[in-house]
Amino acid sequence: MGRKGDIDSRVAAWWDAVIAGEAGESHPIHGEALSVRVKNGRLELSGHLDRPADRDELVRQARSRIGHGIHEVDDTHLRVAGRREKRGILEQTLVAAFLDRATATLARKVVLERSRITPLVDTIVDRDHAAKLRDLVPAEFVDDLKKRVQRGEALLVLRVDETDAFTMRALLEEETRSTWTIATPPAVSARG
Repeated sequence: MGRKGDIDSRVAAWWDAVIAGEAGESHPIHGEALSVRVKNGRLELSGHLDRPADRDELVRQARSRIGHGIHEVDDTHLRVAGRREKRGILEQTLVAAFLDRATATLARKVVLERSRITPLVDTIVDRDHAAKLRDLVPAEFVDDLKKRVQRGEALLVLRVDETDAFTMRALLEEETRSTWTIATPPAVSARG
């Protein structure tokens, strides 16, 4: 099953658990930013989401549970975080080190699924591909990163819009088994 199908099935299973009264797990996509509870047949949603489309989709999913032990959805405490930053001006490169390529590949899958961010660059660099580093990261980081791959580590390199960098770095540090993570200084976007 593809990435979208994996996410859809995990989200459906999460909703099933919530309706069954097992609200202990965080949402597969929105994590701790979202709180959901069932009280007297009412599904109460609260928290902060990044995009209006995320809010709309979440409310749609919640309303689809009406009639299955739920008679009402309360979304009055579900907010969309206001963004002041303008997208497309700055980019930031994130690098996370892993013990091997298989672990880096799994970490890549996890952060892409959970963040719902589409990186501008998304690649894994190991010993066989160390020469690619010069094209992926600022020059002042290349030598240190090459030493890591020469020791056998695999690097997950992601370049994202600077407005998404905090979210992506938090996922890399909290949801993966990276041994080390850096964020290079923001640079003017090549797209802008």
